[in-house]
Amino acid sequence: MSDRRQVFLDALMSGTAAHLPLAQGIKVCALHAGNRPGLALQVAREAVQAGQLQRVLERRFEQALAFDGCFVYLDAQHALVIWHAMPANTSELDRILSRMLSLANLQTLDSPTSR
Repeated sequence: MSDRRQVFLDALMSGTAAHLPLAQGIKVCALHAGNRPGLALQVAREAVQAGQLQRVLERRFEQALAFDGCFVYLDAQHALVIWHAMPANTSELDRILSRMLSLANLQTLDSPTSR
């Protein structure tokens, strides 16, 4: 796992507002859904690839068990968001982030050691 990613995950688990830019228009950050803390992969509208939302939704439902806990939506700025509640076990956070990147077909942005 990269040092930047580890620093981000540590900050996230400590409750500090944190974000991790992965590429132009793509970031991971802490995001509450109602009063529930979670992790969000956000792909800005200008960074969303043609057909990406449809492919993400198809994969989410075709592979429901593999992506259990991942919620997909467009936010008010039309960014693609994949959200997952914060796990009880902090050691799962890196694996969840890898699953979210896989769901978005952004595995190339995943750190090599967590795949």
